[in-house]
Amino acid sequence: MIWLAALTALLAPDGADLPTRLKDDAEVRIPLYATQSEDFRIGLTLGAQARASLPFGQADQGTIIVTGNTIFIEDTLDYSDLFNPGYGFTLEADLMFKPWAPSDLEPRFRPAAVGGFVAFEWDSFGGSSTRDRTGTAIRPETLRLPSVFVGVKGAGSVYEHFFGDLRFGLGGVHYPSLKAQFQPGGEGELFAESWEFAMELRMHFGWKLGPVGLVFGMGGRLFTPPDPGRQSTLDPGILWTLDFELGAEIGF
Repeated sequence: MIWLAALTALLAPDGADLPTRLKDDAEVRIPLYATQSEDFRIGLTLGAQARASLPFGQADQGTIIVTGNTIFIEDTLDYSDLFNPGYGFTLEADLMFKPWAPSDLEPRFRPAAVGGFVAFEWDSFGGSSTRDRTGTAIRPETLRLPSVFVGVKGAGSVYEHFFGDLRFGLGGVHYPSLKAQFQPGGEGELFAESWEFAMELRMHFGWKLGPVGLVFGMGGRLFTPPDPGRQSTLDPGILWTLDFELGAEIGF
């Protein structure tokens, strides 16, 4: 009994031995423990990636013709017909929370870090040449798309200094007023200026070299359609991109 052992210890004369059982109970049952809550390390990471992007999706959703029970969609036009593969970059900042783990625990068994990120992205897609459903030749100018994203990110070690991360973000993309050459018709506006909704999903792998990491990966983005310009006969759909990235990051 803990209270009896404590009382006996207080009342015993100086130098008197406690009964063996009580002495053992006092040593074993009355230690003082400090409860340690799970600890988190908060880290800031700054990163930059360069990328190559493949645009696709219906730039013109076409004319729908219904014949009996059959539906035909004619003259669809893809963004890959209007624009060449592009390039771009991302600048991002991550705030990550990493649970405490014993230093001798293998990296692959350590808890993953989770947190959030904010990113600024910029892309450029050179104009190609094609024809719309009316037979008009279209050659757009270069499409330059700035976009911003905020989202969630998870990262963890795969093996020793090799790591991976996965991120999901929501944001907006800015379509400029995009000019194009129409034949016949001359120069006109293909897309009107607008801000539209955007979404992205990305996966990276990389190596840690001290506080610096080298990363590579891929991902995809969804940009909701731009508004058609004054001279455009297009009915744009969603612009998708498939991205391949290479970059670096530094952690604090």
